[in-house]
Amino acid sequence: MFRSIRFWGALAISAVLIALFLRAIHPRELAEAFSQVNYWYMAPAIAVLFVALTIRVVRWSILLRPVASIAPQRLFTYAIIGYMANNLLPARAGELVRAYVLGDRERISKVGTLGSIAVERLFDGTTLVLLFVGAGATVGFNDRRLDLIAIASAGLFAVALVGFYALTLSEARARRVVRWLVGLLPRRFEHRAEEMAENLLASLRSVHDARTLGVVVLLSVAGWTVEAAAYAIIGLGFGFGAEEVNFGHYVLLLAAANLAIIVPTFFGGTGPFEWAATLVLVGAGVASAQAGAYSILAHAVIFIPTTVLGLVFLWSFGVSFARVIRPEAATEERAPVP
Repeated sequence: MFRSIRFWGALAISAVLIALFLRAIHPRELAEAFSQVNYWYMAPAIAVLFVALTIRVVRWSILLRPVASIAPQRLFTYAIIGYMANNLLPARAGELVRAYVLGDRERISKVGTLGSIAVERLFDGTTLVLLFVGAGATVGFNDRRLDLIAIASAGLFAVALVGFYALTLSEARARRVVRWLVGLLPRRFEHRAEEMAENLLASLRSVHDARTLGVVVLLSVAGWTVEAAAYAIIGLGFGFGAEEVNFGHYVLLLAAANLAIIVPTFFGGTGPFEWAATLVLVGAGVASAQAGAYSILAHAVIFIPTTVLGLVFLWSFGVSFARVIRPEAATEERAPVP
């Protein structure tokens, strides 16, 4: 991992944005802001966060149906392991870890699982862009850098969404592309590659049914809106009044912070998350020290519980963290079980 260009690139991006975040905040003022927080509010914020995660797990179980029918309560463990790995590994490598652990333990296609996660992330990003634009139109962006996040993320996910449906809407077209890709592989891999491609196609086409699409969209909006409520509860701990920071600001903060960490970073988006969250709060009129303290604490509320619980779940499976961080292991495909 330490020899990977991706690792050092993610670390560099995080370091630059952490420096930008800290440059405008005096350490003494930051410490004073932390001393005034009512930390009792963090417990209900964490509880609401896990409600949001549960909603997303229900959505994942729907996206995974073409590959395997697994109850949301069973998938919850694997989802938390994925969040934990995303927090500890650069460049969102936790998605590969999630696919690997689920595929390995449930004896299902790892490639098909990865396809369901890709669709999940596509809908997450698109939902966040819509929430970001909607909240920004309501409360105002108040910072040109937030405008840039909106433009860049909207362009990125518009291209991704159009490309996704252009490739997968027609099954015949998708199969032609897959056959062309399979033809590039050595002949000895041809049979297995076709099998992997079938699993991938099935998971990617999971949202082409109108009813499934509607449910996935509804759960995507519900999951992120509930998570915004967790951010609002954290704000109560800082004493932010509704006249200063309303729910629209928290939706804007949620979307900005999560869209900012799309870029390859380290430790769960540390750096971009704090930078973007602080921009939103300062734009709303919050003092920079309070805004900085809030962004650090909000990230900790998201980061620490999922990381600890994910490590506990991994340990309960008898799987070492060293085993799952091998990127090549996560994309291997287990032979079909008779």
